[in-house]
Amino acid sequence: MLVVLRGLRSFGLVLTVSWLSACKGQGAQAPRGLDALKGVDCKAVKAPAEPDLMAWDPSARAQLDKLRRQGVVAVRYEAEGCDVSLELLPQCVGPKNRYVYSPFSATDTKIARDHTELLAQLPLGAENVSGWIEGRRALRADARLVGAVGLPAGDTVTEYDLVGPECKRATHVVGVVYVGGFAMASVGAGDVVATDLFAAPTPVEGMTREGQAQICERAEAEGIELSGCAVPLRVALIPLDGRAPPLACPAGLTFDGRRCLRPVVDACAGDASAGDADAGCASGAVAEPRVFDQGAVERVVREKHGAVRRKCWESASESVRRVNVTVTTTIDPHGRVVRAEAELVDADGSADVGLAVARCIAGEIRTWQFPEPERQQVLTLPFHLIRQ
Repeated sequence: MLVVLRGLRSFGLVLTVSWLSACKGQGAQAPRGLDALKGVDCKAVKAPAEPDLMAWDPSARAQLDKLRRQGVVAVRYEAEGCDVSLELLPQCVGPKNRYVYSPFSATDTKIARDHTELLAQLPLGAENVSGWIEGRRALRADARLVGAVGLPAGDTVTEYDLVGPECKRATHVVGVVYVGGFAMASVGAGDVVATDLFAAPTPVEGMTREGQAQICERAEAEGIELSGCAVPLRVALIPLDGRAPPLACPAGLTFDGRRCLRPVVDACAGDASAGDADAGCASGAVAEPRVFDQGAVERVVREKHGAVRRKCWESASESVRRVNVTVTTTIDPHGRVVRAEAELVDADGSADVGLAVARCIAGEIRTWQFPEPERQQVLTLPFHLIRQ
């Protein structure tokens, strides 16, 4: 089923009414849709290469989130006067397993006091929220971006890489989806520069919010994708046959040609008094290259084992005294875990608790990042946990 912004104008009207129904006295009787944008100089409206999605239809954001997990997303992107439309083409399938998640830390605020400012700030979906601006009221949207799911720099996607009956209508592919959370509301003129709506503990009347601030803080701190802070907020669009540009990495991260990474910590630069026998560091030693081999896999498991024990074993009921679990783990060429299936080999005690521990371990492994292998790898990772 197509998700077409232009074709959903009537739905956009209903949606706007439902958003405004909680805001009595906030312009609920204002004209809505593109009719409300009459008088605006539509010749000045531009279709940005990286449109923000906060005013876009919520179901379209959800559809984009689903499609980007299946493969490269093909779209039709165009502007006609004040109408900037982004049409997802779910029946046009691009290559799978091409998007790479990178941590990306940024905040963004959009403020529109009139329809001219609205079309300049949020042209995509402006008709959906045009009724929010009336009289002395303005629209404010606050976003927190924590990750960028994008094609590796230099990747080329042509029309020949896309398969499906809708592909003849495609004009672009999505190069990057910036994810996080946001909040948006119609506010009084005196409140337009008030506190960040997304971070505020008390929501403004009639506010719409997607994503959770606390989960976004964790996602940003740990540099991982979390479902409570993965709302598509902005996309970078690449014309067919265009090359994906490199990401502009936030401070503290470096671009390695494929994604933004935190600098590799040199284990040999630590406290010499620690006497780490496993490090085997000597004076003048350099950080070990991030290659994918048996040693690299063992290092990742050692680094994560403590967290797994604390979260999945120490918090489990003491009705089980020992478990042996194996997790069949599939790693894609970007080092991401795309599948983790746990098997409870045996348990000394409650089998139900043992199964819960096994599922917990598999869930943790799905968040791990390994060095990049040359091709997809399937590993069997054993875990032997015993009560002390």
